[in-house]
This record gives sequence, C-alpha cells and structure tokens, in this order.
Amino acid sequence: MTDNKALIKKIEELESQLNDLKIELKYPTRNVKKSDRLKVGVEVDILNPGANQGTSGIVTKVNYQTGRATVKTQKGKVSRIFKNLKKKE
Repeated sequence: MTDNKALIKKIEELESQLNDLKIELKYPTRNVKKSDRLKVGVEVDILNPGANQGTSGIVTKVNYQTGRATVKTQKGKVSRIFKNLKKKE
C-alpha cells in the first residue's frame, strides 16, 4: 500500500512539473534585464510617428507581456511596441 501512495504522489509531482513547463512554453519570458525595461514616467522618442502624432513624450502605461507602451505626447496618446521607442538620455 505504501508503495502505491508514494508512486501516486510522485506521479502528481511530475504532472505539476509538466503543467509548469507547458505554461512556460506557452508564454515565454523575454530575456530582458529589468533595468533595461521601459517604466512609467520615462521620456522616450517615437521612432515611427504617424501623421499628426508627436515625436516624443512620456510613458504612461507599460505592458511587458505584449511588449507595448502607451506614450502621452503633446498631440495625444500613442501606443507603440518597445522596439519603436527610444529612451532619452
């Protein structure tokens, strides 16, 4: 009996580990240092501004899962992917 209980417990642990692995594969994390991430309040330049959109502004929202940030410019709000935003030094 005790062998069966130990075996069932081990199977449950393996199922839990497989579930965690599946979540990691489904939603991979990006290898970005936290210090390099955009944060709310950072001034940025917009690398691809559209017509009637500002070229720079301040980050108001950041979504690390989608890789997008909302920037408030003088002409309104603009949402861009991180690679289209450049931090001002």
